[in-house]
Amino acid sequence: MADGFAIRLLLVLAAVGVVAAVAVFRPRRPRTPLSVEGNLDGPGVYLFTAAACDACDKARAVYRKALGESGFTERSWEEHPGLLTRLGVAEIPIGAVVDADGKQVASFVQVPRPLTLRRAVRKMRA
Repeated sequence: MADGFAIRLLLVLAAVGVVAAVAVFRPRRPRTPLSVEGNLDGPGVYLFTAAACDACDKARAVYRKALGESGFTERSWEEHPGLLTRLGVAEIPIGAVVDADGKQVASFVQVPRPLTLRRAVRKMRA
C-alpha cells in the first residue's frame, strides 16, 4: 500500500515538474499579433516601451547586452503613440524582429532571454 502511494506521489511530482518546465521555457508571444508590415522603417529589431515602466528598463538592458547599443531600435509610447497604436501594441515592453520582407520573424512580450533574442536575430538574417 505504501509503495503504491509513493509511486503515485512521484508521478504527480514529475507531472508538476513537466508543467513548470514548459511554463518557464516556452517562448513568449504577444497576445495579439503586431501589424508590422508597412509600419516600420525596415528590417531589424524593435523594442516598444514607455517611460514609467520598470519592465521596459529591464528589457532595454537585455537588448543592449544581447545586441549592443545600436543593435535595435527603440520606440517609446510617449514619442510615437500613433505608431504603437497602428502596430497594435497592447502591452509593453514588447519587441519585434522583422526580416527584409517586412515580416515579423519573432516577438517578445516583457523581457526575453538574451539567447532567445540572439536566435531570433539569426533567424531574421537567414
